Amino acid sequence: MSLFSTYSTGENRVTASVLAVLKSLSLGRIERLLGELLEQSEFELVRFQNQPAKGGESVPDAMIASSCRVLIETKIKEGVASVRQLRSHLKQLDDASEGTRLLLVLTPDQTPPRVLESMDDPRVIWASFERFTQSIDGLLEDEREVISEREAFLLRELQAMFEEEGLIGSSKDDVVVVAARHAWPEYQRFHAYVCQPKRHFRPVQRIAFYSLGRINELIPRILESHDEVLFEKGRHKGRLGELVDAMLGRPEITKKEEGHTHKVMLLSAPDDPETIHLDDPIINDKVSHSGQTTAFTMGQCYVACEALKSAKRTSELTAD
Repeated sequence: MSLFSTYSTGENRVTASVLAVLKSLSLGRIERLLGELLEQSEFELVRFQNQPAKGGESVPDAMIASSCRVLIETKIKEGVASVRQLRSHLKQLDDASEGTRLLLVLTPDQTPPRVLESMDDPRVIWASFERFTQSIDGLLEDEREVISEREAFLLRELQAMFEEEGLIGSSKDDVVVVAARHAWPEYQRFHAYVCQPKRHFRPVQRIAFYSLGRINELIPRILESHDEVLFEKGRHKGRLGELVDAMLGRPEITKKEEGHTHKVMLLSAPDDPETIHLDDPIINDKVSHSGQTTAFTMGQCYVACEALKSAKRTSELTAD
C-alpha cells in the first residue's frame, strides 16, 4: 500500500493513506493515536502479559493476546454520514466475536454529525480530522516519545494531506492556538515561539498560547518565521541572532542546547501595539463525548481572531 494511494474516490484515498501511515508506526504509537480518537486512554490492540495464570493449573511465562475490532467509516464532506450505512456497519460488529468492538466515524465536521445523536450506541465514536491532527501534534511534541525521522515525516505528510484535501481549516481562522506549558513563559521572556524544525502551520497572522486550562490574554503577531534555525552563539544576525544567543545563555530556563535545530517564530512583544490584549484569559470548558474535561488543544488548532476577542469560555470558539 503506497502512502497516498490512487483510489478513484476521495474517501478511499484518504482512508488508505491513514492506514498506510498507521501501519508504518510502532505499535505503541498506533495505540496512542487510536486511543485518543476513540477516547479510550487505555486502548490496546495487543496485550502483553507476564505469567498469565488466570486461575489455571499451569502458569505460562508470558502471553500475547488480541481481541479488538475497529471499523472505520471515513467521510470527506460535512453532514453526509448515513444512519443506514452506520447501522449496517454495527450489524457486522454484532456478528463479530472480539471483546472490543467499535465503529470510528472520521469526518471533517466541527461538531458531531446529527445522525449520531439518534443512534445512541456507545460503540459508535466520532472524531474529526482536526482532532486527528491535534493527536499527531501531541505525539510529535511529547518529549517522552522517541520518534524516528521516518515516523515524523509520515505523520506530517498525513497532516498536510488532510489540509490539501480540505478536511481541516477555515479561511476565517487567522490565529493558531498552541499548547504552551513551556512556550507561554518563553514568549513572555523572549517574545518568540520555538518548536521542532519544519513543523507545519497554516498561513496565519497571530499565535495564542493555551496553558493551565486557559487561552492566555496576549495574542501577538507573527513577525518572522524560520523553519530551520541552528542554535549556535554568534551564528545569526539581527533579532534572530539576539534571540538564539539569549536562549542559549539561559539553558536552565529554555532547555535549548547549542548545536540543535528548531523552528523559530519571532513575535510582537507583550507591550507592542501589534499585540492584542484580551480583557481576561479564556477559560477552557471543553469536554469529551464521554463528558470528561479535556484539553482545548494538545498540539495546535485554529480560531478566528474576532471570536477570541469576545469569548469567555472555549466552548464559544469553533476550533479547526
